[in-house]
Amino acid sequence: MNETETVRVGIIGAGGVVRGRHIPALQRIPGVEIPLIWSRTPEKAQAVAAEFGINATADHWQEVIESPEVDAVIIATPPVLHLPATLAALSAGKHVLCQARMARNLDEARQMLSAARTSKLVTALYPARPGLKGDRVMRRLLHEEGFVGDIREVRVTGMHRPPTPQGYSWKQDPDVAGLNIMRLGMWVEVVNRWVGPAIRVMALGRTHGHQQRSEDGDMPDSLAVVAELECGAVASYHLSDCVAAGPGHSVEIYGTRGALVYQLLSDEISGTPDGMTHLQPIEIPVEEARQQTTDADFIRAIRTGAPVIPDFDEGVRYMAFLTSVDLSLRTGMAIAVPPGDTSA
Repeated sequence: MNETETVRVGIIGAGGVVRGRHIPALQRIPGVEIPLIWSRTPEKAQAVAAEFGINATADHWQEVIESPEVDAVIIATPPVLHLPATLAALSAGKHVLCQARMARNLDEARQMLSAARTSKLVTALYPARPGLKGDRVMRRLLHEEGFVGDIREVRVTGMHRPPTPQGYSWKQDPDVAGLNIMRLGMWVEVVNRWVGPAIRVMALGRTHGHQQRSEDGDMPDSLAVVAELECGAVASYHLSDCVAAGPGHSVEIYGTRGALVYQLLSDEISGTPDGMTHLQPIEIPVEEARQQTTDADFIRAIRTGAPVIPDFDEGVRYMAFLTSVDLSLRTGMAIAVPPGDTSA
């Protein structure tokens, strides 16, 4: 393909991210067409198609993949459909951009990665938006300038109390969401980029009320994880969906020279350089701010073979962490990342 050749993208899912991000981003790219969209709720697909001038809606998600009018597929559904839709699309010769979280568990993520490698088609994941704007600045400060020195401690906090869901919520259904507890996978994705992966975890969780039950027990709404990182540092994650006046969502990185703190939802960075004791604001220069360009990167990769980040390898890394956390919750033991036996 050349840089101007037409790419036809079918969309599986019609939620807020599709309406607010995917479709507008794709329609800004010359030579990109969206011939077909599917939603579990036909009325939603029809409404989105009418809003954005999409010609047709599908009765079943498989129709999007099987259509000869589709070259690539965006999978924008809950995790339960990510594995079957990805395998079907790759088997049909269609490129795949899959929304996060990658899958329900590590086994599914590995199947997706294996199929992607075999197909040699373009595969990519949609990154978590929190932490994206200042991503380049954080990696520069940590790894080019040695702002904190040798990393010793990482603390990730995610505490708030969301509105109580009215009726069914797929995010609290383990059969649909899998092992994706609260925002843990998102924050692990961010930490992996900045300080590297974990090699061992131990977790403790509690359920205080509104989460759904699975065969193995409750999906926690309070979770604490201690992790040993590959870089030698110790990390802690403390997440809760059941507290008032929580501190919000942040990543704190402490080292032998200083500290960095990133407020995840507001994309604000502060730090204490060597010799200082108080946090100081750190600017995110316009030229370093990372934008949400995944849709455009996906199309460019199809046309030119350029890399697109995050890829399925990165998804497997955070799904390995989540699976190890789940095993630790169920066994009370420290678990290697990736775990030796995901069937435990």
